[in-house]
Amino acid sequence: EWCNDEFRHGEAFSLIMRSDPKLISGANRYWIKFFLLAVFATMYVRDHARPAFHNALGVDIEDYDMKVFRLTSEISRQVFPLELDLDNPALMAGFRKLNRINAQATAADEAGGVSGWIGKKWHMLRAGLTFARLYMLPTKANRIPEHSRLHPVW
Repeated sequence: EWCNDEFRHGEAFSLIMRSDPKLISGANRYWIKFFLLAVFATMYVRDHARPAFHNALGVDIEDYDMKVFRLTSEISRQVFPLELDLDNPALMAGFRKLNRINAQATAADEAGGVSGWIGKKWHMLRAGLTFARLYMLPTKANRIPEHSRLHPVW
């Protein structure tokens, strides 16, 4: 039932986005790219921050994330005029770097004190620069289907 609700939310989102072509064209393409990249990067880092959970499920985090990224990209093709290039090795390398930086920022925060605070801010800056580099990676163009009815991909 949860998937059905999420699917209906996706259909509503698609209709809203397609109701005004300006929402998915022009400068808004940059926001779409930012949105997709932020969602994928956040998922990658958060999943890797909980290895015990995934190990308990017997799930390889890298494999799981790639499957979800591909599924999400397939769904987003029905709405967005671009998609992240999941086959570009620099994308996953950037996600891995963000994960390492996140671990370092967490360690600095846990260390506490002035040096911990400075360390955390330094790592946050590094994460921002890494995200900016990821943002500069080329995307794949996508031709949006004529009809907005989403089709399940699972």
